[in-house]
Amino acid sequence: MPTSVSFHKDTAILLATCCELTYEQYNQNGIFTIPKGFRYVQGFQATAIQETEWFGFILESDDQIIVAFRGTQSDRDWIADSIVQQKPYPFTANSGHVHSGFLSIYESCRDTIMDTLVSLSSSKALFVTGHSLGGALATLHILDARVNTSFSHYALYSFGSPKVGDIAFRNYYKIQVANSFRFVNLFDVVPLLPPRKVQFEENEWEYSHTHRSMTFTKNMHSFIKNHHITTYKMAISTHFQRDTFEEL
Repeated sequence: MPTSVSFHKDTAILLATCCELTYEQYNQNGIFTIPKGFRYVQGFQATAIQETEWFGFILESDDQIIVAFRGTQSDRDWIADSIVQQKPYPFTANSGHVHSGFLSIYESCRDTIMDTLVSLSSSKALFVTGHSLGGALATLHILDARVNTSFSHYALYSFGSPKVGDIAFRNYYKIQVANSFRFVNLFDVVPLLPPRKVQFEENEWEYSHTHRSMTFTKNMHSFIKNHHITTYKMAISTHFQRDTFEEL
């Protein structure tokens, strides 16, 4: 029997908009437009290769909390993206291994985010989102928040995310994070990275995507445009019509 889980198109569009705003925050040194109906709670910075940068924000409405992460922007972000060695995921026991570069960025902002979340009402729905590198950081965070906070209503919506961890991480994530939607443009190469197997000298690391892929095809005839968050936001409006997704 297929398992039905809640997918809401309007939520996906809102969260894609928040991903756009993380780039505005980065480009304007922490300043960005707050979506209607939400209040600014906390902006957060993270460290990529010893450089501290704006990486996202936390917003709150009467019934929702949003944590949004941005994607790669600086040269140091690109270097962190390339550190494909793996480390054990440190925030839950026996949960596999994850990308060292992504983990290092998330660890540098985790305390700020988690301290803020535990100060907010856990009766509200928690939505975590991110584009590109931000999608990887959002994946690391939603599992952390799911296990280590008391939010019972939650979801992840990521856009153009690279792979985050190994098969053990994928399997543990699937058990813990039921409401997970990973949007993928099949013309976008970033979700293909890192390769399924990465070998370096005597080491080998295996990468696998987390569950529930929401795929579409949109060829903008440009590597950058195929990956851009505006392409993902546009595709949600035209490619996804249902408010329920069935995982077979």
